[in-house]
Order: sequence, then C-alpha cells, then structure tokens
Amino acid sequence: MALYFEEKGNLKAPSIVFIHGGGVSGWMWEKQVEYFDSYHCIIPDLPEHGKSINEKPLSIPDCANRIVKLIISKANGKKAHVIGHSLGAKVLVELLSIKPEVVDRAVVASALFRPIPLIKVTHKPFIYKFTTWLIKSRSLLKYTVKQFKFPNNYYVQNCINDFEQLTSENLYRIYDQLYLHLKLPKGLAKVNVPTLIIAGENEPKAMRQSVIDIANALPNAKGVLIKKGIHTYPWAMYESFNKIIWAWFNNEQIPNEFVEVL
Repeated sequence: MALYFEEKGNLKAPSIVFIHGGGVSGWMWEKQVEYFDSYHCIIPDLPEHGKSINEKPLSIPDCANRIVKLIISKANGKKAHVIGHSLGAKVLVELLSIKPEVVDRAVVASALFRPIPLIKVTHKPFIYKFTTWLIKSRSLLKYTVKQFKFPNNYYVQNCINDFEQLTSENLYRIYDQLYLHLKLPKGLAKVNVPTLIIAGENEPKAMRQSVIDIANALPNAKGVLIKKGIHTYPWAMYESFNKIIWAWFNNEQIPNEFVEVL
C-alpha cells in the first residue's frame, strides 16, 4: 500500500517534501506549511505513524524509497526541496545516498549518527511496554505532551491522537531504526545536493557532533546550530526555523542572529 500524504499550498509551484520525526506525523509541520504556502507542500505520514499506522514494518531504507517514489509521482518536475527532522532527517540522508537527483535542496534537521550513552541499557522491549502502559493514563499523557511545548491546541490534540494509537511494538521499531542506523550510508561523497545540516545548540553532544559528521561527508553542505534550540525547535522556535529554511531554499544568507555556523 502507498503512504498517506497531503498536498497543500500552490500546487503548481516548486515542491517541498516534509518528512516528520519519530512518534509524531505530518501535522508537526503545520507552522512550516503555513509559512511556505507559496510552494507546493507534500506532507507524508511514514509507516507506523499517523494515518500510515497500518503500513508495517518501519525501516529507514524502505521509507527513503517510498519518499523517492512520492517525489517522482507527485512533485512538480519530479524533483523537490526536502526537509526531514529526527527520524525523518535520517530518512533524508538515506534518500540522498540512493537517489540524490530527485532533491533540489535539502535540510537535515537533528539526524543522530553517533551513539548516546545508556542507549544500550534503555533500548529494551520491556521499556517500551512500560512506556505505552504509562501513557494509557489520560492525565499522564496530557502531562507528557505538555513537555513538547507545542504552540497551540492543534499540535497537542494531534500528538495525543498519535500517541494513543502507538503500541509498544511500534515504539520499539521506531527507536530501533534510530539506533540501528548510526553509521552514515555509503556514497554521500558523490552527492552534490546543497544540504543544510541543523541541530539545536542545547541538544545532546552526540546530536551536535552528528552535524559535523554529516557536513563533512557531503561535499556541498553547511552545518549550523540553532541558538538556544532543543529537539523541538521545528515547532517551539518555528519563526526562526522557518526563516532559516526559507533562506536556504532560496539560496540566501542565513541570518547570524539565529545560528552558529560550524
């Protein structure tokens, strides 16, 4: 079956594909879709997420191939700007390694390619069973969602809806893909797609170091840190984030007030 996706904005304009992070779905890009309404915006839900929840199993290589097919079938000129966050950013890096010609300009936001301490201890099936059991409590679920610092109730309600349909098996596979794919894919040295690599200044050290690793692997890349940014910056700091993306997609100078250049 095909991925669920939505198309918004100017359907005749250059296309942007937005690839969401793990555990959420396409709704996380609402503030970006509003800002880029002059573009043709394509917003898929990855397998085991959102309205693609019954597409199984999740794997980063499969996701990358699905996004390639989506671009070829739906993007204007069979080519698109692509932005991915977290899990979606790892999918984008994989996509660049297998089919860079379908990408115009890319934004890789918070892609982890270094190990984080204690992951081997906590990444166990019983941990995810306990986590999904905990969020069955409506009050605890609302408290958990509150920590994401969403800008409005639209985000809050969609996050609750997505979390409620996650099983422990879904959750384990999502994080298993994040942690299994900590090595950069082969072939990136031949990819000439202009690519912006981003992380938040206040994200874990491994995430910030990953920016340097990816930027060094790609010959036409720039690495930046969003000042005061944590992992939720696509929605928690959406105004700054949107301006950074706009500048990159339009080949303009990224304002120094928002980032530190690595």
